[in-house]
Amino acid sequence: MLARIFLYLSLASFSFSQATPDLAEIGRLVFTDPTLSNPPGQSCLSCHQSDHAFADPRRVSPGANPALSGKRNAPSLMYAALIPPFAYEDILLPDGTEIFAWEGGLFQDGRAKDLFAQVSQPFFEAHEMNLKNKAELAQRIRQSNYKDRFPPEALKNDGPLNYLVYRALVEFLKSPTFRPFDSPFDRYQAGEKNALSLSQKRGLDIYKNSGGCADCHFLEPQNWNQPLLSDFGFDNLGAPAIGKKDPGLFAVTGDPDDLGKFRAPSLRNVELTPPYLHNGSIKTLREVLEFYNKRDLEPERWGVTDYPETVNHDDLGNLGLNDDEITDLLNFLHAFTDNCLKKKTSTFPTPPKNTPPTESIKLNFPDYTHRLDPNFHEE
Repeated sequence: MLARIFLYLSLASFSFSQATPDLAEIGRLVFTDPTLSNPPGQSCLSCHQSDHAFADPRRVSPGANPALSGKRNAPSLMYAALIPPFAYEDILLPDGTEIFAWEGGLFQDGRAKDLFAQVSQPFFEAHEMNLKNKAELAQRIRQSNYKDRFPPEALKNDGPLNYLVYRALVEFLKSPTFRPFDSPFDRYQAGEKNALSLSQKRGLDIYKNSGGCADCHFLEPQNWNQPLLSDFGFDNLGAPAIGKKDPGLFAVTGDPDDLGKFRAPSLRNVELTPPYLHNGSIKTLREVLEFYNKRDLEPERWGVTDYPETVNHDDLGNLGLNDDEITDLLNFLHAFTDNCLKKKTSTFPTPPKNTPPTESIKLNFPDYTHRLDPNFHEE
């Protein structure tokens, strides 16, 4: 108990709010540091590659231990700091019916309540960075060439040091680099009517109407003044089976109705993030649209799925779109690609100059990064 109180007092002595800009820079260094894995050689950037909107172009990512790999496709980290916390929310349907459903959370099954909980886990997963425990992470940080950026008091104790590592990663992922909102779609929304081609404008109409995309990938803003292009709800799309069965949300809730359900991603920069679906089973974005359009009409093309009993047959599988409409919709999805990612000349893109700094809009972020790690004494 005394040790827990000491950790709390140590953390309380740091001025986190004043340190936020430095923490974001530390987070960048941690993100790119290949010495924090066992064996050394793997960093966050290894599986979240900047040329692919910080997703992984491989179906699954190999771990630091080459004998192990993940079972899901590593998703994009662009806009990840804006994903709402994992929660069971009441939802009002268009017909006035109120239902409750899970939404938000990090990882594709929502098992991390927020970004702070998410960034800590890959260090200690055997199929990812493969560290034994927090003590090993703290020791590697003490041996890093940026150790002097941490407060001396934190370097003396594993608990505060690990906490600051996680906070630093979160502050980095909250930075303008990962939320530029400078796609052609954003310019169109801001009034630049020529930002979209005629084909893309037709695709926008399909997206909102016959394609039904906007029902789950919202075009309306939520906690930001630009849309995040997802409701962050969970669904079983009937993804083609590949590899070992993955129960998805069921592993978190234990509810059989949640078997095979995964969180809807943001569609921002979706052009840059193949392969697609939680298991990387579909290689191209056009194939994804064809899957949504004719999944139930061409089952032999896609093969079996892991949990057919919970597949959504109401919103996809037989959309009735023709090839030209698929092309227009595909072209529209390309309009979600941030310009700074296309023009990127270094590891990290340069966002527009008018992108607000994190400190000026900290309340917009739906995370809990100011809470203490659960291992520490809570207020």
